[in-house]
Amino acid sequence: MESMTRSLSVNDWYGSLMSTLRKDEREESFLKIFESCKSDEERIKSLLDLPAIHDIIYVCSKYKPKSAEHAMILRVHGNTFFQKHWDEKALNYYNQSVLKAPYTGVTTELALALANRSAVLLHMKYYQLCLDDISLALSIGYPDDLIYKLNERKGKCLYQLRKFPEAIKAFEEAKLNVANSKLGFEKITNLKKSYDEQIDQSNRYKASTSIVGGMVNRNHGPIPIMSSEKNLQIPCASEAVKIQYSEFSGRGLRAVSDIQVGEVLIVEKPYISTVLPNCDISHCQHCCNRVIAPLPCKHCSGIVYCSIQCQEESWNLYHYAECSYHDLINESDIHLGHLALRTVLKAGHKVLKKCTVLAQKVTSNRTNILGCDENGVYHSDDYNVVFNLVTHTERHSVKGLMKKSLGAIFLLKCIEHSAFFECNACQSDLAFVGGHILHHLQMLPCNAHEVSELIYKHGYFADSLTLEIGSAVYATLSLINHSCDPSVIRHSYGNICVVRAIRNIQKGQEILDSYGVLYPLSSCPSRRTKLIKHYFFTCNCLACQNDWPLYLDIPCNTPFYRCEECQGPVFIPNDGQVRISKCSACHHVQDLTKKIHLIESSYEMFREAMQTVVIGRNLDEAKRVLEKHLRLMDRLLCRPWRDYNDCQEALKQCYAVNANCHYTE
Repeated sequence: MESMTRSLSVNDWYGSLMSTLRKDEREESFLKIFESCKSDEERIKSLLDLPAIHDIIYVCSKYKPKSAEHAMILRVHGNTFFQKHWDEKALNYYNQSVLKAPYTGVTTELALALANRSAVLLHMKYYQLCLDDISLALSIGYPDDLIYKLNERKGKCLYQLRKFPEAIKAFEEAKLNVANSKLGFEKITNLKKSYDEQIDQSNRYKASTSIVGGMVNRNHGPIPIMSSEKNLQIPCASEAVKIQYSEFSGRGLRAVSDIQVGEVLIVEKPYISTVLPNCDISHCQHCCNRVIAPLPCKHCSGIVYCSIQCQEESWNLYHYAECSYHDLINESDIHLGHLALRTVLKAGHKVLKKCTVLAQKVTSNRTNILGCDENGVYHSDDYNVVFNLVTHTERHSVKGLMKKSLGAIFLLKCIEHSAFFECNACQSDLAFVGGHILHHLQMLPCNAHEVSELIYKHGYFADSLTLEIGSAVYATLSLINHSCDPSVIRHSYGNICVVRAIRNIQKGQEILDSYGVLYPLSSCPSRRTKLIKHYFFTCNCLACQNDWPLYLDIPCNTPFYRCEECQGPVFIPNDGQVRISKCSACHHVQDLTKKIHLIESSYEMFREAMQTVVIGRNLDEAKRVLEKHLRLMDRLLCRPWRDYNDCQEALKQCYAVNANCHYTE
């Protein structure tokens, strides 16, 4: 569907509104009204009360529609390439055909596209994906006279997956189905004979043996498990951490026991996520997994899913309301607007009402940590928790708040006539929901996290890079405060975020993440400028306090050892008398012999591990070596120290390869 050519820019809307108010000599009076608003709901209401707003912000549906004719053309192109054994090109065309084909109605085009795609998936040895396509094609009206082909293909996949009893059943069904085909007697007889041969081949095995996993629509390894028991206060976190409030930094996470490098501290599903517009047909709209054989939305052809489960959950939670406006939302310049809208859609109207009351109760009770339920539990899948993430409303200018309000009204209009409101919404109801959207447009810039993917050129880590593929709301991650020398690292598994320690964290220390600036890569003034601009605080982490040098200036010749008394730096004496080394801070004399021996013994294995990471081999073994060496350096050496940084970066790469990772040549 095509939309109007009206502007989708917040700046244009603002300019048009101010121009209209100026002509009517109402600019000054309206700005006073807007500035006096005490809540987001009041801000939205003040704008909705202006008749001009509905002419300035006008929406109509814009999305990529279905087309049986177009789907058939794409499928025929796929057949041409498949016959030439150009599997990748064939798969690409079949994928496009699957997305374009109508999901319901008299046409069988979707079933045909899925069936044809299953053929190339079998040829490419994507057995599980092939089975998924066969199952869906059979469920949506694949022609009876062709079903024998799918059951034969199903049997071959099951055989390769070592599911022999199921393979036999599929071949037997193919024998029955072929009688319904339009083939001649001789061809039917030959096919039945071939099915009997495949049944005999499968019968050599009395039962399924070890099942060989088939390729599925994701590009990451198994999701790591927590390094300790689950936390009773924070269900998605390790019991090694807790929420703690301070007047200086607000809510944060602290270690309640010693944590070692490599420990998994958080495994968090997002409250909601989106993929970036350029990833709409490469990654699942619901879980952000990269897809090989995408499944379509039932109503539009512009987004993809990895599974029927994601397709159904997405529709039921939010896509039912946004589908017709999906492209329009993507084309607007509202920062994190799609994520804000989905946050409200997932919650639903009743939860929004309930949340507002809860938020007021919790806010008035300072003994509770904001967002926790009545039992003190911080559920990151609870809208109340998300709603209580900081917005910094007081730091926004009137002009800035008005622009965000205009963006909220645009998003509100995109769902105004959807089932979200159950019936025609009144002005007060629209203002209420719009207020929640505005709330999240203020909250998300400081709290949303990226969903990332490593684009890995195998054997060339130096040429690999990490890209943002989406954004998500993680209420627990949002509690972690910043350091330019973070103690944890995040990796995405689909849209699930896994947080690991990359420094030893002692009991009582705060757990710290990076908000996008690291001390080896940018100077302290530039880091602080960026953090003040985007997050409204001046960083005072250790790296900023001591103005640690950029990477190329970090010491790399002789390390400074930690004093056994005060943890200050101990230099190796110039005369080599390491047995009587003196701390430069407290002047305590100590013997460095054992520490030097431990570091030197570990160093050789560390250098070998670094080489294996560079060429991309034996990464699991390299990871264990790097974790061990980093723990040792963290315990014995003072920082900054370049080997420490190198070890950390190599370890991050080992973790990244097992998370979302797309291999390229």
